[in-house]
Amino acid sequence: MADIICEPNPGLLESMRSVGYDLNTAVADVIDNSIAAGANNIDIRYCDYGEKPYIAIVDDGNGMDRETAIHAMQLAGTNSEETRSANDLGRFGLGLKTASLSQCRSLMVTSLQHGNMSTFRWDLDHVAQTNSWTLEELSRSYTYVALPAKVQSLMPTSHGTCVLWRKLDRLSSVFGRNVQDLDRAMHDLSDYLGLVFHRFLHPYPDDTDISRIHIRVNGEEVPHRDPFLTDNPAVQKLPPQMIEGTRAIIYGYTLPYASHMRAHDKELLGIADEQGKTLNDTQGFYIYRANRLITWGSWFRMLPRKQATKLSRVRIDIPNSMDDEWTLDIKKSKATPPKVVRDSMKRFANTLAKPSRRVQKFRGRKTSNDPQARIWDVIQDRGDTFRYKINRDNPYVVTFTESLTPAQLEGFNNVLDAIAIALPYADIESRIAMDERANGLDKVDEMVREKAQSYWAMSKAIGLTAAQFVDRFKDKEPFALSPNVETILKKVTNE
Repeated sequence: MADIICEPNPGLLESMRSVGYDLNTAVADVIDNSIAAGANNIDIRYCDYGEKPYIAIVDDGNGMDRETAIHAMQLAGTNSEETRSANDLGRFGLGLKTASLSQCRSLMVTSLQHGNMSTFRWDLDHVAQTNSWTLEELSRSYTYVALPAKVQSLMPTSHGTCVLWRKLDRLSSVFGRNVQDLDRAMHDLSDYLGLVFHRFLHPYPDDTDISRIHIRVNGEEVPHRDPFLTDNPAVQKLPPQMIEGTRAIIYGYTLPYASHMRAHDKELLGIADEQGKTLNDTQGFYIYRANRLITWGSWFRMLPRKQATKLSRVRIDIPNSMDDEWTLDIKKSKATPPKVVRDSMKRFANTLAKPSRRVQKFRGRKTSNDPQARIWDVIQDRGDTFRYKINRDNPYVVTFTESLTPAQLEGFNNVLDAIAIALPYADIESRIAMDERANGLDKVDEMVREKAQSYWAMSKAIGLTAAQFVDRFKDKEPFALSPNVETILKKVTNE
């Protein structure tokens, strides 16, 4: 039996460009290397007006000597089966090359260690011309000629690495060729990086193994993100659980309703108006590998994505030793949980969904066993249909109708029926789905003060005392929606 050495055609580099990276996942993959190299500062610089297109990622990590840099530029230079340190965010030894070449035709890597510089470049046009695996080595002087002036100013002096992308053909075909198009793409990138690396940028108290880093895009810090609002006291948290038979840990969070969130909370969640996302879009599992966010916003078909669960978030921390079990892809943007983990995830998600539904159903409403308390009654018809009608036994309605003649009462009842039938269900559903906040509850105290005086006058006319008036209305909607209702009503009766 004879062995035949089958070396790949150099055209493989062109084929590898279609692995499936986009700009965001490609840059994130390069940043993984920077973090693994112990970088504290990572600067992303891209071209400005009058410059030839480029994107550079510069870090102050440990850097590489010449042999290590050559190894880093080899395809699959690292075996995915090898044991790696717990903070190593790589896997296949392909990320730097496949991520970079998915966006550009020229990849140059310059690394400094102990002040010694090594520079290597893959240029796909040069490879095609020579029809060989020609990795170019650049001298120190030529490196500075090849580096854009603004990137040179970011270069470390002792240790660190610069990854420079030129010939951005894929980028221009997706986003456009002018600087404004690139600005928009890089703005989205900044937001993406703020979320994916948020635990490195702003570590949680239990992230004791993380050294805080800084990521800047053209000098601007990427935004602060926290999909669980861990510093908000209104967030409901389930105690962490270790998934049996694994080293994976699962955490549960139920966010407060959107109307109870501050503007800062919405910024942390990435659901501010200008970002175009909602709580419904961002519910689900958040999978972290070695503290880096891999995938999010999905229930992995264990739960349907519904309004009732839009406040639920599940964080799962997995070590990089479980990569094969989770079938992590090359881009480190998708992971599929193994069965033993899926079973635990499903049980946990169902448990967590209950508080989310309760928050949705009883968001700040005072409950009462008194059937007169509600302004609106929910009528459950056959099947899964429902409708609302105004509660005629509510004391606000009764107080008014007692003063009407029979003819007036009939006309008033017809108006109430028409209002109930015309309730804009579709518009309400759409606005709630977009996390718009109803303005009425913000002004309920003002409404109570304005309306209580006239209701007190009508109540006195039918013989109610001040105490009876307060008792009658303090637990009834809409006045009961005010936390200060009893104080306001007592003040009205004393005037």
